[in-house]
Amino acid sequence: MNHLDDILPDLLLGTLSPEGQRTAEQHLSTCELCRAEVARLSASLDRLASLAVPTDPPPGVLDRIVGEMEGPGRFHRFVKEIAAFFDLSEAQAQRVLSDLDTPTSWVPGPTQGIQMMPVEAGPAKAGMLAAFVRMRPGARFPLHTHLGREWNFVLEGGIQAGSGREFWPGETLEMGEGSSHTFTALAGPACTAATLLDGVASFDEELGPPG
Repeated sequence: MNHLDDILPDLLLGTLSPEGQRTAEQHLSTCELCRAEVARLSASLDRLASLAVPTDPPPGVLDRIVGEMEGPGRFHRFVKEIAAFFDLSEAQAQRVLSDLDTPTSWVPGPTQGIQMMPVEAGPAKAGMLAAFVRMRPGARFPLHTHLGREWNFVLEGGIQAGSGREFWPGETLEMGEGSSHTFTALAGPACTAATLLDGVASFDEELGPPG
């Protein structure tokens, strides 16, 4: 190695590989010219760092971000999907999603740990059972058989189907006519999913206390 000109930036920024770092340090121990250049550039970097003034985010930005991740607004990223799922306008879908964090919107589900929020779907989904389902972690939806088709679109948390496959936010669990299945809410936040049932379903096992 003649001089460190080509690798001085990496040396000063600490991005050299361990081997490259050792080689550079060995060279610096014997080269006065490179030591002087390192000292000069280090001083320049220190001056630049002193000019960087930390800035706080504008008021309300952090609250908005937290609200979008954890608050009622966390579901609004699914407005288009829910509008199409239930055949609603985007304004209607927005209102429905806003109701998800209103406790009085929910009624007990078929068994403990499960709640349901009925939805009035649009004309294209007329006659279908439309609702949101919320399941506490570990809650299991009872085994049932479909005399029609069923769709479950996950918004939050996760569920595991009887087959072992897991479904997470943005994914849809679809069951065909004549199929039987159960699913269980996975660890984490309560699982919230939009549900459409075309036809009816019969439960194949005794139901426990309502949710």
